[in-house]
Amino acid sequence: MRIITTEHEQYDCSSNKEQVLEKFQQATPIFQALGDTNRQQIIILLLEHSALNVNQITEHMEISRPAVSHHLKILRQAGLITFDKQANEKLYSLRAGGFMTTIKELMLSIEAGV
Repeated sequence: MRIITTEHEQYDCSSNKEQVLEKFQQATPIFQALGDTNRQQIIILLLEHSALNVNQITEHMEISRPAVSHHLKILRQAGLITFDKQANEKLYSLRAGGFMTTIKELMLSIEAGV
């Protein structure tokens, strides 16, 4: 029996199929959010800047402010970004730790089944 241990979980190859399916389901919103070039550009912008508001993000994009807001909502729902409300604006920033852990756990569960 092959067991892989991460900082959060252990993966047993004998029961890995269900674990892999569960990890895929957890990661699906992340992959869907990352599948759009506008959202990829927003993530790159947030990598370059610690935090930006919607108007600052829109200045760097070739889409409307409502479209940027729509993409920010999808990124937020997928757990890729977060925001802090300051005065009358929201400052968006990356939440790299959370989604990276989900992707790593998916990869480890796949590896355990190989």
